[in-house]
Amino acid sequence: MAVSRLWAKEGIRFVVKWLKVYGLPKLPLFLARLAMKLGLPGPTWYKWKAASAGTGVILDEMIRAADDLGYDGQKVGQLAMSRIGEKQGSDLREQLGVTTMRDTVDVVMLANRFFDIEITLTETKDGEYVINADRCPWFGGMGNDGVPGWDVKPCAAFSTYEKAMVSAINPNVKLSYTEKRTTGGHTCRGVYQYKDKELGDGPASGVTPEMISLGKKPKKKAEAKAE
Repeated sequence: MAVSRLWAKEGIRFVVKWLKVYGLPKLPLFLARLAMKLGLPGPTWYKWKAASAGTGVILDEMIRAADDLGYDGQKVGQLAMSRIGEKQGSDLREQLGVTTMRDTVDVVMLANRFFDIEITLTETKDGEYVINADRCPWFGGMGNDGVPGWDVKPCAAFSTYEKAMVSAINPNVKLSYTEKRTTGGHTCRGVYQYKDKELGDGPASGVTPEMISLGKKPKKKAEAKAE
């Protein structure tokens, strides 16, 4: 800090050049060159951010590719993310013993940190929890550039992942979104509620997780007749 003030006082400017790669966070160019020259792995903080950003790029490109092939890309993305959420939610429920609504909220908040998304619990009521996304590196406009092309489709697929995880942990808990930045909101807000208040955190008999259906496979285009 003192050095920065000294440079400013003496009129010295220090310009940082950045390595910019599609789908990855920016990295100071001199660090990238130093790592290449010495054969060193990248900084831990960069690898963490690169992994989370890369996940966003893969999801986004998967949806675009499905659209190009004639499928509903958003549904394809939702199906894939739903399966991941179901499997991870089941593992967490069995191995950590998470069953209550508060357990469910805590687990989803933890899962979001793996994707470099910061979530905070903002409000609690009787049988209801409200969470806000304070920072999301994927969608531009939250103090970040975001993943190129990231819009409502991949965001909806990721939301499906969260909902599937919630259902796998406790089928009686429902996660809904009352506001999203990808649809013009000022924040991303999720609300956790019981599907059946009388059941609470007890046995959720008769309550089944909501499944995502891919729908019918599109018809193949008629092949062009040989001349």
